[in-house]
Amino acid sequence: MARVQFNWSEPSLNGYDHVNPEDFRTALPGNPGKADQPFMVFLTSALPEDDQEMKNIESSVFTNESISIGATLFSQVKLDGAKIKDSNPYWQILGGKELPRMVVVDANGAKVGSVEGKDISTSKVYGMMKKAASRTFKTDLDVVVKGTKTILTEIDQIEAKRAALETKKNASTNAKTAEWAKEEKALDEQMNAVVARETALKQKWTEEKKVTKA
Repeated sequence: MARVQFNWSEPSLNGYDHVNPEDFRTALPGNPGKADQPFMVFLTSALPEDDQEMKNIESSVFTNESISIGATLFSQVKLDGAKIKDSNPYWQILGGKELPRMVVVDANGAKVGSVEGKDISTSKVYGMMKKAASRTFKTDLDVVVKGTKTILTEIDQIEAKRAALETKKNASTNAKTAEWAKEEKALDEQMNAVVARETALKQKWTEEKKVTKA
């Protein structure tokens, strides 16, 4: 299945201007008064003793299809966990006892939950994501994941057919230009239709929001 990539931002947190320890939005550059998406906040660790946990997250949590697909509805923030001390104004939201740490925040800047160290698992992270998404989006996160998987499978199938066609063309001793062009056109039309459906679904999922307090 086609892979959905994470798109982490690594901002310098605001600690001076209009700080609200209970609102993660005020930690971000520009202090957005309203966010369109909830947040996934990944606090990393470079310590040798945390190396295995970091590898586990990279190899299991971030490669999990439900999480990587669901994350497209979230603002993805990565922070150096060693720099987040108990003196940090956002410790109430970002703090904990262990690193690495995953914190999920809703679109109003309120902490939904966190999981850290060896307790980080795909089920716990996805559970927090579902809870945060349910506060913002009308469509359940499971529906988004299922619909996206269907689309990605179709894309993979079309790409496989395209690769098979290229193999056939390269192996053939006869120039069937018109026939191959017809097949390529059909595959292009199929891909365009799938992409258009994907775009429409993403727009529907992201624009149909619940009314929440600012």
